[in-house]
Amino acid sequence: MAKYTGVTQNTDGSWTYRIKIKLPDGSVKDTRIKKDSRGNPFLTARQAFEAKKEHETRIRANPEESASKPKKVTLTDVYEHYLKTTAKEKAPATLRKQDSMWRNYVKVAFGDRDINSITQDDLDTFLLNVYENHSYAYTEGFLKFLYLLFGRADKMQVVNSDWYEETFINPNKRLTMPKKRQEDNKEDEHVDSYTSDEIEIIRSFFESGDRNLYIAFCLGLYAGLRISECFGLRWQDIDWNTKTIHVRRQLNYVDGILRLTAVKTLKGVREVIMPTILYDELSIRRLLEKKQKEELGEAYRNTEKVYDEIEKKWITGSDFVNRKTNGELLTVNSMKYWAKKITPALQKNAEKKAKFKTFGLPDDIARVDKREFRYHMLRHTYASNCAAANVSMYKLMAMLGHKKIDTTMKYYVDTSNETLYERTLKTLDELFPVE
Repeated sequence: MAKYTGVTQNTDGSWTYRIKIKLPDGSVKDTRIKKDSRGNPFLTARQAFEAKKEHETRIRANPEESASKPKKVTLTDVYEHYLKTTAKEKAPATLRKQDSMWRNYVKVAFGDRDINSITQDDLDTFLLNVYENHSYAYTEGFLKFLYLLFGRADKMQVVNSDWYEETFINPNKRLTMPKKRQEDNKEDEHVDSYTSDEIEIIRSFFESGDRNLYIAFCLGLYAGLRISECFGLRWQDIDWNTKTIHVRRQLNYVDGILRLTAVKTLKGVREVIMPTILYDELSIRRLLEKKQKEELGEAYRNTEKVYDEIEKKWITGSDFVNRKTNGELLTVNSMKYWAKKITPALQKNAEKKAKFKTFGLPDDIARVDKREFRYHMLRHTYASNCAAANVSMYKLMAMLGHKKIDTTMKYYVDTSNETLYERTLKTLDELFPVE
């Protein structure tokens, strides 16, 4: 078999060739090429080698052209290219987060910089500055965003390939997070979820009045749905025979328009088993909705327009589960009012509990100000309760739509979970009964 010098195989199976030629002006033309003139990857070593020979011939025939100064490409150019290409595959919430990171931080630091003038030290310093003012988890978002941007630059073939390899591929040298602060290590010891008494406080608010958002509360607590998945749920997504919910869409405001979009990740498309309490609540709500439609007739307000980005069409008055009694569609924004109402009650409860604690008083008092109502914590509570009840880790991972088992496993190793404590104590008492 012929030896194809200057050709290497990439991790995805495609091939890259490298050219390193000294030009008449003394400069060196050193570049790696991953794609042909049509933008297609080289599928074989021979294909890459033939392209390499042709490229070298062109350089030798026109050395002055090759020695000309390359066009400056900024990180802004790369970001704009990303927005025009693969960004459309991302969830709206992800794009909003990336837009915020770009406008407020990355663009300020690197937007006008030549992509090849940015060093790894620059990126390390940038991450450290972000971490000094924000949480570790928030800073991790920037690390992922930088990997995305420079990965796009590499695909565009506008960044030095050796530098990219060392900064983003080499496991021993690549860009990583700053060293974690001690207090952040402490926060990682447990997953924040609601205690049983806090759940009852929250329940009392949603059960009061018209109960419009009680089903949304149940979908978070008993099925672990994300808030946008909850409000994107339609009756057609519920299989009454198998008692499962099919999570397929999420409902978000994008550019002021209500849109049904793909769920957060491919793993986000999933089936969630309904416990009987949720099955019963949904059944009752379904019957009440039918009754309201009959009583109100044309006055029933299910006339909103939502754009389905998957089907590429507008839908009017679809069968969304979360509606007011008059038919008006409930959305993510509907939770904002209740968050303001519930948070003071949770803080008051935490303060009361801390006051009567004998041990760990400083930690408990510090915890008071952090007790607030966030819909996503219902999802955490659902996961923690399932873990405490020994639900299969892999089944729970599938029902939560996690991409990595480590994300699910943290609920199983959280020894501070109240429900886990109560269940363990009960098991121990049964194992060692008082004679």
